[in-house]
Amino acid sequence: MNKRDESPVIWRAVHEESKRRWKIGLIAVNLFYLTVIASMGFLLIQDENRKESALLQKEKFDIMRTRESIYSILRSKGVSLGQGLDIADVTIQQSKKLNLSMSLILAVMKKESEFIPYALSSKSAMGLMQVHPITWDEYVGKLNLKVSAHAAFDPATNIIVATHVLKDLYEYYKKTAKSEEETWKSVLSAYYAGMTSFSQTGMTESHAKYVADVTTFKGEFDEKFKD
Repeated sequence: MNKRDESPVIWRAVHEESKRRWKIGLIAVNLFYLTVIASMGFLLIQDENRKESALLQKEKFDIMRTRESIYSILRSKGVSLGQGLDIADVTIQQSKKLNLSMSLILAVMKKESEFIPYALSSKSAMGLMQVHPITWDEYVGKLNLKVSAHAAFDPATNIIVATHVLKDLYEYYKKTAKSEEETWKSVLSAYYAGMTSFSQTGMTESHAKYVADVTTFKGEFDEKFKD
């Protein structure tokens, strides 16, 4: 075979070798970019994990500060450390769960019982947030709580029931109220006197005083949580 006859064979071999090298180069480039992308993805995941961890740490720190603030309020009323932290924890829990202001919950608590877990009114309202026996029985059933009336003097259970009462009153009155302020005036008045009584009498002087006192206490607690 002469040189001229060999040329196509040589050309094909060179071409095939060139294609092979090109494929290897292309694979290498793709692997390089995949490695870069994977590395960037890993770094982004790590960054997100760090951000998430930082947010969790901040949330834990905020909860600790809030617990401390709530207990400092209760401590001045002679509430023990264990009981005070229980009250703080369930207040924070119910505030988040029902989207109720912690300051409002504490304000009602202060107005109703001055933070005395075993308070009992002349009308038999019970515990920290002074839940009436009829209301207690209704909500124990509604919330499927396997407890007796005596549990109304357990701070955690009392707060759980009372905050659900407040939330239900809010959902009821916001349908017809013209503003958030008007809604809460009705909510607090009904909590104080009962829905039936409030619907019969409307806003009386005693209702207005109750609302004003709770609002004042809430403002004080709002300021405390800002510090």
